[in-house]
Amino acid sequence: MNTKRGVLAAVLAAGALALGSAPAHAIPPPPPGGDNLIVFSYYSGDQVIGQRWYGCGQPAGQWGTLSGPVKVFFTPC
Repeated sequence: MNTKRGVLAAVLAAGALALGSAPAHAIPPPPPGGDNLIVFSYYSGDQVIGQRWYGCGQPAGQWGTLSGPVKVFFTPC
């Protein structure tokens, strides 16, 4: 009886070690427009001349001139 318990304990310990040593997987970021408001800001020098945005379950929108250097911002809803 003690032999069966020893073998069972060894198998369970080996299984726990095997599962614990599995490689970790990164949690993927939320899909665009899911939990973030995605904002594209267009610049002329240091001045914002236009923006385009979408996400947070709201309609997409834009204003101003949508050309020139752009910066992307991810703002939590």
